[in-house]
Amino acid sequence: MHRRHFLSAFAAAVVGTPQAVLGSGPRLSAAGQGDVKTPTFYRYDIGTASDRLHEPSADDGGNLWTSPLDGTLWRYHTPTGRLEILDLQRITGRSWKGLHLWPVAHGPEVYLCCPSLPQLWVYQPKTQEVQKYALPHPQPQVYGGFSVPPGIYFYDTRQAALIAWDPQTHTGKHYPCPYRLSGTLYMTFADPQRREIWGSTYMGNDLVRFDLQTRKWTGHWKCPGNKATPTPANGFFGDTLYVSDHLNGRLIPFHVRNATWGEAIPIPGYRQWFGYVSGGWVFRNLIYFCHSTWTGGNHSLDGRPHRFLGSWTVFDPQTRKFSRLDIPARDNEDFMSDYAIIVRDHLYLLAVNRNPPHNAVIVQTQLVPKPEPD
Repeated sequence: MHRRHFLSAFAAAVVGTPQAVLGSGPRLSAAGQGDVKTPTFYRYDIGTASDRLHEPSADDGGNLWTSPLDGTLWRYHTPTGRLEILDLQRITGRSWKGLHLWPVAHGPEVYLCCPSLPQLWVYQPKTQEVQKYALPHPQPQVYGGFSVPPGIYFYDTRQAALIAWDPQTHTGKHYPCPYRLSGTLYMTFADPQRREIWGSTYMGNDLVRFDLQTRKWTGHWKCPGNKATPTPANGFFGDTLYVSDHLNGRLIPFHVRNATWGEAIPIPGYRQWFGYVSGGWVFRNLIYFCHSTWTGGNHSLDGRPHRFLGSWTVFDPQTRKFSRLDIPARDNEDFMSDYAIIVRDHLYLLAVNRNPPHNAVIVQTQLVPKPEPD
């Protein structure tokens, strides 16, 4: 991968305080290498993390919310590169260390989705206070959700259901999935324009759709192929949805209008440098996919414990060609990168170095302005 070095500012983390400290240091950049031209991505070092940065969410103020699952909640202000790290135990009075946390930002609130907790916790950034609300059915396992104004939609992995949440009354309504599924259902993305939410069974062969207008489940399909494991990308190209067969190293176009599957497209590098391909993130008419060495079960491509990688695949549906985008790294850095998010028309890739000092970086298409001197 071609790497270029620049001198600029990056953000340093400050735990539990509303301001962040800005420093300066070398910045690296990268672009996709191959047949697909990508934007330039710029690396910003933002602190250290105990684990991967998990499912991010963005609010109306340009903040990116995420967590390394160590009991903290991170807020990265994308226009300035400032980072705030919040101690959830100090805010809520209980420990969050080791709990899966998917923050869902909606309006002035951040919903702290956690499948291990029976209530829905909601954080108010302005007051730094938190409230708990009852969920609409017993024994919930709310894994995550999507802000689709004016409401929010959470999904329950234990009961294969969606919860339509009213942020004004802080109450929800339960919509169980009616289909017979071959595995645990994870809802993958919401499409506000189409007023739909799509999901799939992670280790099964099911693709499903929920209609937000009618609040009804309106589709259930099986991906073709032996032991297919479909996960859809988070956006449409016309009426076509590209689905990753994530343990078989291929993409399959799904034509929604007539519910037919196109010819499978092999992804370069399968079983050479990666074993698993994620569902994708659509950005400026390209699809970005992360990878790991996982090959199913407890198996790994290289015999070591399976792990996410610091390289992404970029696919152009128009040309059906690929490029590879590597997280720009220095010596002795081995990045884990498995989540991305679009904030204000820019793409942000989240990564953490597996090696000490376990530095966390954001690799983004937006250049952050250099801070003015004090």
